[in-house]
Amino acid sequence: MRIGVLGATGPAGRGLAVRLASVGYDVVIGSRSKYRAMEVVDGLHAKWPGHELAIEAADNAGAAEADVVVIATPWDAAATTAASAQEALAGKVVISMANALAKVGHEFQPLVPPRGSVAASVQAAVPRSHVAAAFHHVPAKELGDIAHPIESDVLVCSDHPSATETTLGIVSSIPDLRALDSGELSNAAPIEAFAAVLLQVNVRYKTRVALRFTGLEDGLTTPRSPEAIRAAAERQKVAGQ
Repeated sequence: MRIGVLGATGPAGRGLAVRLASVGYDVVIGSRSKYRAMEVVDGLHAKWPGHELAIEAADNAGAAEADVVVIATPWDAAATTAASAQEALAGKVVISMANALAKVGHEFQPLVPPRGSVAASVQAAVPRSHVAAAFHHVPAKELGDIAHPIESDVLVCSDHPSATETTLGIVSSIPDLRALDSGELSNAAPIEAFAAVLLQVNVRYKTRVALRFTGLEDGLTTPRSPEAIRAAAERQKVAGQ
C-alpha cells in the first residue's frame, strides 16, 4: 500500500511519514513545493541511514495519487488542501490528523472549526472521499523517533465502515500503538479538542504524555494483517467508483 501524506513537511506529518515507512509502507511525502518535499526526504534518509525507508517526494497533487492519503497540514489549511486534490481523492480513504488549537497566554485552547471539527471540514471539502479522523493525540517528536517504540492509544472515527477498518489496520501495524474504533465522525470534535488538555499537561509537568485507556482486553483490538488492510482499501476504492 502507498500512503500519501499531504503537508508532510511539518513535524506531525514528517513524523508520521517516517514511522509508516519504518514498518514497511511505501510513503509519498507531499508539499506545496516538491522541492521542499525532496529536502525533507533527503533529511530523513540522512537521519536514519540504517533503515531502508521507502519514502519519495512529490507535490501535494502527486501525493494524493496514493492508495490512502493523510492530511497533515496545519488545521486551517486542511480542508483547502484536500479540496485542491479532490479529483485524485475521490473514492479513497482520507485520514485527517489535525487539531484546531490556539495558545492564549500560557494556556492551550481548542477552537471550533465551521463544521465542528477539522475532520468534518475535510469531509465536506471532499464529499466523494471517505474521511477518518486519527492520530490526534500522538506526540509528533516521539512519532518521528523511529529508534524507539511509541506507546499510545489512537482514537479512530468515521462515517464509513471500510474507512474505519482501513485506518484501524494502519494504526495497528505500528508496534505499541493501539487503534480504537471510536464511532462516527461527529466524535472527531471532542477528540480533537482534547489535544489541548494533553498539551497543557505536557507544559505543566514538562513531559510528553500519551493517551492510554484501561479496562480493554488485548483481544478486542487485534491488529489487522497487511492483506486485510489492502483488501479494505480496495473495497473502499471500488465503492467510490
